Amino acid sequence: MVGPAVFALVAVFLTFAQYGFMRDLGWEPLGASDVPWPSGLALGPLGWLQVLNFAFFGLTLILFALGLDRAVATRGRLSWAGPALLVVSGVSLMLAAFETDPRPMVELRTWHGAIHLLAFVLLVLSFLPSLFFWWRRFRRDPRWRGYAPYTSITAFLYIVLLLASIWQWGFYLFFATVLAWIEVLALHLRSLANASTPHVR
Repeated sequence: MVGPAVFALVAVFLTFAQYGFMRDLGWEPLGASDVPWPSGLALGPLGWLQVLNFAFFGLTLILFALGLDRAVATRGRLSWAGPALLVVSGVSLMLAAFETDPRPMVELRTWHGAIHLLAFVLLVLSFLPSLFFWWRRFRRDPRWRGYAPYTSITAFLYIVLLLASIWQWGFYLFFATVLAWIEVLALHLRSLANASTPHVR
């Protein structure tokens, strides 16, 4: 629950706090831009906050994947795939703590910039298939069945908005879609945990 909320708040705060710096790099807030957001925030004077932000979100995503795996009762031949891919996504986010280069799609200058770019590619390629595997598991568990359609819609939006992320506004919506899915499911996971915990009077 904390991970996506903290990530979004820190990214928004740093965007406003370092707006001038990002613009000097050549970042376009709405249009197409070679300067990556939110990765470029790690290059500014408060960049250490974004480095910690990536690492913290990655750690919480790994914990969320493990907790979700325990909470969804259905098991099958490929039931491990959803949580495993989500763990890979979490590891990718932690690797994204290595600072990006200012324009990684144009010119890679540093080894840590190369790691960051590879981490982003791994994140994109692992999170999407994890949604399809979770959709299969949610359909078979009565406590999670209502989240199966939401997960399939999220997967569809993920693909569409990823294609639209050549413009910055598309990338904002792409990130918001991912963060919202994690937050919504984490809230439901929390409610199930509270319901199963005996209350002592």
